[in-house]
Amino acid sequence: MTDRHRASSTRRFTFSAGHRYWVESWSREENERFFGRLTVPHGHNYTLDVTVHGPIDPQTGMVVDLGELKRVVGETVVDRFDHADLNADALFRGRVPTTENLAIAVWDLLAPKLGADRLWQVRVWEDPTLFVDYRGPDA
Repeated sequence: MTDRHRASSTRRFTFSAGHRYWVESWSREENERFFGRLTVPHGHNYTLDVTVHGPIDPQTGMVVDLGELKRVVGETVVDRFDHADLNADALFRGRVPTTENLAIAVWDLLAPKLGADRLWQVRVWEDPTLFVDYRGPDA
């Protein structure tokens, strides 16, 4: 095998977090009209898929050390957000904690640790019918 063999490897994580949708500069009526029931605090059991892309190491046969990926995502994302109020997290100051913004926050936390050139995609599932894929600001 040579460096020309590249692949993507995805690891799945879960965490539970609460939030509500609310734009501070809007009136209560505007928030309720736009977001409806989502203005009330509620929670989700999120699923997070983190995909790393790169050359397959000729010795290990792997794109990434899966144990290290599990450790980094666990310490950086899961420990931070599990059973947390996303609205209270500094990453959501000034922005609504939507699934889209959660995906961006996860990327921003992981890219410096995994390498923006290796982090390929984060997929955040809010429930079995809704997910967001994010591939970084330059995608």
